Amino acid sequence: MAAADFEIERLRLQAAGSLPAHCFDDFQRLSRTLLHGPAFQWLLVDAPHELLRKQVMAALDGVLHAAGLQINRLPLGRRIADVATLEKRLLKNAGKAAVVHVIGSQGWFDAARWDAFNVRRERIAAEVRARLVFWLDAEAIALASHGAPDLWAWRGGVYAFTPLRSTGLLRTDTVGGDAPFVPHRDGPDVRSMSERRRRIADIRAWLDSHGSAADDLIVAPLEELGRLLHAVGDYDAALAHWRERELPLHRLRGDDRRVAVTQGKIADVLQVRGQLDEVLRIRREEQLPVYERLGDARSVALTQGGIADVLEARGQSDEALRIRREEELPVYERLGDERERAVTQAKIADVLEARGQLDEALRIHREELVPVFERLGDVRARAVTQGRIADVLEARGELNEVLRIRREEQLPVFERLGDVRERALTQARIADVLEARGQLGEALRIRREELLPVFESLGDVRSMALTHGGIADVLEAWGQWDEALRIRQEEELPVYERLGDVRARAVVRWKIALQLLGRAESASLAEARQLLEAAYADLSRMGLPEAQVLAEQMRERGLTVVPST
Repeated sequence: MAAADFEIERLRLQAAGSLPAHCFDDFQRLSRTLLHGPAFQWLLVDAPHELLRKQVMAALDGVLHAAGLQINRLPLGRRIADVATLEKRLLKNAGKAAVVHVIGSQGWFDAARWDAFNVRRERIAAEVRARLVFWLDAEAIALASHGAPDLWAWRGGVYAFTPLRSTGLLRTDTVGGDAPFVPHRDGPDVRSMSERRRRIADIRAWLDSHGSAADDLIVAPLEELGRLLHAVGDYDAALAHWRERELPLHRLRGDDRRVAVTQGKIADVLQVRGQLDEVLRIRREEQLPVYERLGDARSVALTQGGIADVLEARGQSDEALRIRREEELPVYERLGDERERAVTQAKIADVLEARGQLDEALRIHREELVPVFERLGDVRARAVTQGRIADVLEARGELNEVLRIRREEQLPVFERLGDVRERALTQARIADVLEARGQLGEALRIRREELLPVFESLGDVRSMALTHGGIADVLEAWGQWDEALRIRQEEELPVYERLGDVRARAVVRWKIALQLLGRAESASLAEARQLLEAAYADLSRMGLPEAQVLAEQMRERGLTVVPST
């Protein structure tokens, strides 16, 4: 008896999570297609590594069995001498099973056999009422796109389960034909700016040299290119790429899920840029209906979480809390997704902390989150949670314990994992505490010597700008007004303008204006007034609570607050 739909989704998520991380997305796609697609399908899987292929097939078969689908395996070897024999075996096996795994040996499918298979395509489709999953290698799949063009048009999808290469950079001069592109996806991306830009150049060169490649084979490189453009801070290029290249491709392929996912990436950038109304529209109109139609409860919950993020930023914490407690948590609990449940609990704790409910926020972190990550063996997530505990303690003024946690519970973990970015972010929080304690010299040293070189190496321009802002804070406290002002105007503000980060830009304009107001010069006062008005307009337009704080400061200084239109 088949399991209930929700139980199958839980098993599918669990099975995907048991595989190497880089296999997660394609396993989700393949299993979803087999479960919800038509009775006859022809699916191609690039799985040249036997051990990984067996691991994926075992995980897949567990989900299919739970859904009540019978499975049969058909190895291609000496007993199947030609395509005519293969056709007979497919017909026989399809009578016993809804899913037939055709496991190809290297070189079995040559151009001649693909041609013969192409000729038989209509008869096979009419008589073999089963989902045919061909487990091949990249060379055989590339030959199929040329040797069986009519059949190729009938493919239900192309998937890849290949071992990660020792390097994330794929040499384009070694990739022949229409071989699937192997993306770099192996944990936190700690590549330098130059490495990422080389990777971007590699992908673009690959795409240029594979202009005739089948649509299915260019999905992976296009998606990685979009991620990289976003990672290097080229948001304009990333938005253009997603809107002009990825969205049209996914729509052409009829891949509603990837359309929704790409819309979500666009929304993420627009959220940084302060276009919150458009972000809410995308989440509510472009993503939620798709995931609901697909029956993807997990993606529905994640999208609801994205809506809650916007509402929380606007100060609508009651509705944000309701969504997290009523729309997100129950889904993750039913799916048995402990990790996402913990992430949602952490966001609930953040809201409670902002409301001053520090005891409850601390309880959630210590009693709900730390045990989960310890049980999962996720040392990184446990260290991040320790950092959240430190945040709450910092709000309580327990700075000695905060420093101990950051130095003893977080830094050693990130150093052991080689996560240079998280290590630097932890150092940044240590510098904040030292500054609060009046140890300005050490805070300044950390920011200049420990943080800036790391963020520059990673190409993390946003973190560089934040670090420059921290340096300016110290210099301002020391009375070095001119240098602090120069940093804000030359090192900080231009970055946020280039990124289109409306909120960060408004905050820096606010700080610059306050410095200018300290000068008894008419030109400085006029500039300060313009900056404050611009900052208020941005914050007010975004519906952020900081707008009211700024309005009060402007009124105290006798400045007129013009309502945002």
